[in-house]
This record gives sequence, structure tokens and C-alpha cells, in this order.
Amino acid sequence: MLSWTWTAKTYNLFKSLFIYLKERKIIGKYFYSNEFATIIKHYTNLTLSKDWIGRLYGVINPAIDIHGNINMSNTIIEIDGDNTNNNEYLKNWIYKQLHLIASVFNMKNLYTYIDMDIKHVGPLEADNYLIVFDIVSRKGLSEAFKTWFIHTVVYGLFAGIGFGIYFLLA
Repeated sequence: MLSWTWTAKTYNLFKSLFIYLKERKIIGKYFYSNEFATIIKHYTNLTLSKDWIGRLYGVINPAIDIHGNINMSNTIIEIDGDNTNNNEYLKNWIYKQLHLIASVFNMKNLYTYIDMDIKHVGPLEADNYLIVFDIVSRKGLSEAFKTWFIHTVVYGLFAGIGFGIYFLLA
């Protein structure tokens, strides 16, 4: 019952903000470094860009090797009714590369701080994937902010309606 209150939402927002800032301080020096982007580029042929909220993203085609040549010999292709894809192969391959990158940075708990989303983009017959790297606690922070903001707007509307009725009747 207490979780429905505005005070609880505000507490959750500040708690999520504190956790995010703490994790960003820990992982940020690696995550936003040129070395991280260089190693990702070297091992996966993925050129990273940064969006306005700090996520790193890029588009990759697993059939193209790090030298820019098409190499289908090490690609595992799944048949899933609609089309052929190599989603699971790509996920496993990216996670193996991230494990290698974690060993380069001497980080045993890289997956604790960095989240990765993979989404197929482009035409169905092309295996182009959008890879988005993000700090794990940012999702919790955005959810806490969203619920706090909605709660604040609803309370503001009720207060506005109440004051409007009060001044109309006075």
C-alpha cells in the first residue's frame, strides 16, 4: 500500500538515481573510453556511436568478418518459419567477445554493469543487427522516473481541479 504514495515514488527515484550514479562511476571509465570502442571495433567490427542519454550502439552483420569480407563458413543459420536468421549465433558470439573484452580490462563482473540489447534491423533477408550497450541501472532509473512523473502529474491535475473548483465557488 505504501508503494502507491508519492513519497515512496520519490524515495524510489532517488534510490535509483544513487545506484545509477554509483554504477556509472564504476563502469563509466571503461564503458565510455576510447579503448572500449577500439576493442569492440577490433573484435566485432562494430563501430560504436553514443546517443543523447549515453547508450552506445552500432549495427553489425555477423556474416561480414573483421576485414570486411563476407564469410558464411562460421555462421550458424536458424530456420524459424518466417525467414532464416542467426540471432542465437550472434548473441553467443557477442557475449564471447564481451568476455574477451572483460578479460582485457580485468573486469570479472562486466555483465553486472553492462546490458546489451540485440534487434534485427533492415530487410528480412539481410542479417543486420542493432546492438545497444547500456548501463544496467539506467533502466531502473528510467522506470522509477516514469512512475514518479506520472504520479506527480496525476496529483498536479487533482490539485489543479481542486483549486479551480475552490476559486469558482468562492
